[in-house]
Amino acid sequence: MQPAITDEQITSLLPGCQAGDVVAVETLYELYADRLYRYILARVGDADVAADLTTELFLRVIKHIESFRLNRHRPAASFSAWLYRIAANLITDHHRQRKRWAATDLDDNVRLPTRELGPHGAAERSEAIAQLARAMDVLSEDQRLVLLGKFGEEMSNAQIAQLLGKTEGAVKSLQHRALQALGRLLGAGEH
Repeated sequence: MQPAITDEQITSLLPGCQAGDVVAVETLYELYADRLYRYILARVGDADVAADLTTELFLRVIKHIESFRLNRHRPAASFSAWLYRIAANLITDHHRQRKRWAATDLDDNVRLPTRELGPHGAAERSEAIAQLARAMDVLSEDQRLVLLGKFGEEMSNAQIAQLLGKTEGAVKSLQHRALQALGRLLGAGEH
């Protein structure tokens, strides 16, 4: 579990990032890269695509961070929300491009199985990840963020509430509805 990102971290790093301080940008990257990568991976279901989109996300952040205005009352939450919104936009663009360019690459059709799982296990795992990614796409953005915070980041409800600018009760409700929806969506594939 990664520690929560604090308001103090963001308020101390942001001016340096906006001034082009390489150390501040690297520190910001270290704080968020794994979290954002896991969020993107859960949405696209492909590790290589997730890595590429995470890189693109940070390129956009560097390009536009100078114009970002921090909410002084909730610095970490407002900055995190901005980053996750950029990630969500990149994911949406990726899905649009995939639909537009439906042609398949040879690389997509030829996958070497991992040694640990064997061919059948690797195929089942790949299909399960793709199924989960499709089901996650049906959820609202807040529901996805709650589930990824709770189960991907092992964050507490209080931490997720701070990130999203919601109450803990709202986070619990979002989590409950999201898990019910996933259960229906994933259960429907078994019939």
